[in-house]
Amino acid sequence: MSWKKSSYRSQVTGHRLQVTGIRYQAGFRLLPVTCYLLLFLFSGCGYTTKTVLPDNIKTIQIETFKNNIDIAKEVSARDKYEVYRPNLEVDLRDAIVSRIFLDGNLKLADKDSAGTVLEGEIMQYRKDPLRYQNEVVQEYRISLVCDIKLISQKDSRVLFEENAVTGDATYFTTGALQKTETAALNDALSDLARRIVNRIVENW
Repeated sequence: MSWKKSSYRSQVTGHRLQVTGIRYQAGFRLLPVTCYLLLFLFSGCGYTTKTVLPDNIKTIQIETFKNNIDIAKEVSARDKYEVYRPNLEVDLRDAIVSRIFLDGNLKLADKDSAGTVLEGEIMQYRKDPLRYQNEVVQEYRISLVCDIKLISQKDSRVLFEENAVTGDATYFTTGALQKTETAALNDALSDLARRIVNRIVENW
């Protein structure tokens, strides 16, 4: 009776070791998959990777965009939500410069030593109502629209251009999610700057 009991324990122990070994083996097989998933998650959370750019694209000078929003334009049904804001072009340039530092693919340089120059025009600043309550606007969307152009310093050739690049942000005027228009505008500027830098970097 004692021998059978010992033998039974031995079989159970061996079985457990075998199962444990399978589990460890499966864990090692899943390790590369887990690493790829983590890399994917980090890439989606704002982390950027280096892009191989042509030598003449690696340094850039950011010009102050021209503000083409006409403050004296007559209001119509189509553009009744268009807004003019002084110094918007300066704020946009600052946002683009900050985004270039964050992205890391381009280096800022002065106009004499930069390989490229970014020029642009601000075409629209819109403030569109999204949600009403008792005929009072509860939520707005701010949109900034601009045309951009990347120019080679060496031969003044246009390397890349795109019209109607848009950055936007929404904000509530009341409630727990309440935000000022200025804060929402800063979000829209950051969004526009991100899109502009991405256009330049990913175009190659």
